[in-house]
Amino acid sequence: MGTGQQFVKKIGSFGSFVFLLLFVLFFIICFSSGKDPIPGYESPHEASYYFQNEHTLSELKTELETNVFPHLTGIRDCRVSDGKLVITIESSSFASNRSAILRYYEESLFEFVHA
Repeated sequence: MGTGQQFVKKIGSFGSFVFLLLFVLFFIICFSSGKDPIPGYESPHEASYYFQNEHTLSELKTELETNVFPHLTGIRDCRVSDGKLVITIESSSFASNRSAILRYYEESLFEFVHA
């Protein structure tokens, strides 16, 4: 008798059912993408577009201030500096806001700072 068969025999049919149910739930939780922070929002350009120059980074700043930041709380400041957007976020909402922004844009475009 194989190891798997011994395991099933020891836990019985109800235990096997619970084991399979937990296994399926594990996969659903691991591979589901979670709630969209800004429903229906999509980045208007690829990251390579914003890397072109300071002007395109300023466009990204305007895009964030117009369409993203109004849906987030705790954004203190956003400015272009050294080829990146520096976003200052309150500590209480830092992780969630950073995660929401990075869902739509590449991390290398930004520098995130705690307020």
